[in-house]
Amino acid sequence: MISGKFQDLPIHDIELDIRNPRIRRLLEYYQEDSITEEALGLALNSYSTENDGPASNSATPVRLRESIVANRGIRQPIIVNRHRDGRMVCIEGNTRLYIYRDLHKNEAEGDWSNIPALVHDELEGESIDAIRLQAHLVGPRPWDAYSKARYLHELQNKEHMSLTRIVALCGGSERDVVRSIQAYADMEAFYRPLCKAASEFDVERFSGFVEFQAPRVQDAIFRHGFDGTDFAKWIKDKSRIGSLAEVRQLPAVLNDEKAKEIFLKKNMKEAVKVLDRPAMNTDLQNASLAQLARALETKAGQTSMQELRAFREEDDGHTLRHIDLAIEALEFLRTEIDAGS
Repeated sequence: MISGKFQDLPIHDIELDIRNPRIRRLLEYYQEDSITEEALGLALNSYSTENDGPASNSATPVRLRESIVANRGIRQPIIVNRHRDGRMVCIEGNTRLYIYRDLHKNEAEGDWSNIPALVHDELEGESIDAIRLQAHLVGPRPWDAYSKARYLHELQNKEHMSLTRIVALCGGSERDVVRSIQAYADMEAFYRPLCKAASEFDVERFSGFVEFQAPRVQDAIFRHGFDGTDFAKWIKDKSRIGSLAEVRQLPAVLNDEKAKEIFLKKNMKEAVKVLDRPAMNTDLQNASLAQLARALETKAGQTSMQELRAFREEDDGHTLRHIDLAIEALEFLRTEIDAGS
């Protein structure tokens, strides 16, 4: 059991963590001994800004700073590891510590010289990993998917932590953890070499490599003479594959000669249009949208595990493809309805 003591610590007695997985990819172009506090601050700010989308749970430094000032401090203490030589390193809460230092430096109203901290003595690697995993993989301030996957990959391949232990620490299913780790490895192997400049490496495209882990997607790509590099090129070209959910359409598109030709010349959206759509019978055509929605809800709820397995094993993902198209159409309809209310 990991335990610590609550203390108010002087802000300048604590080191910011340059190995923080949240921002490590933004610091990897610096020599370790040349990373300044200003560089750390820029990295923390850059990370939070690029993840401040509608689906993000992370507060930007500006919003976090406003909250800290308004509440005259933090409610959740940072977590500090005190080494045997007396060094204290912030292993969770680097942004909050940086904001305290900045407020103190700029002589903001209030006392920002000390910060609440939970202090652990001489934590070793796995204990630190457990704190980070619980705080950011299943906690209220998650890392982006790429940074999570990178960290899990390092735990397994550099620190040789067992898969069972990783799953136990971060929760979720073993299948999801394995897919995340392999997606990171594939993105590094196939996508990164295509990026001549660091700014070209778009971590938001990571979810496409998660979709790439589906056996039916890989089988379709390899069966038609393409490889991981081809896939990475398609992902990098946002005009070819826009929404990363479109990766799921690849088996159906590649299995249809006309659709494949259009995809390779144009994009996925145009390719999907030529795929055959099943004709609805008269009864379905006459049903109201409410009746169809209710029937779909009922049918989805009654789907057996045997049926789900059959859907997963479909060579071209026929069922999943039409589910995706239906979701897209319904989301558009819902947006239009909401816009008029």
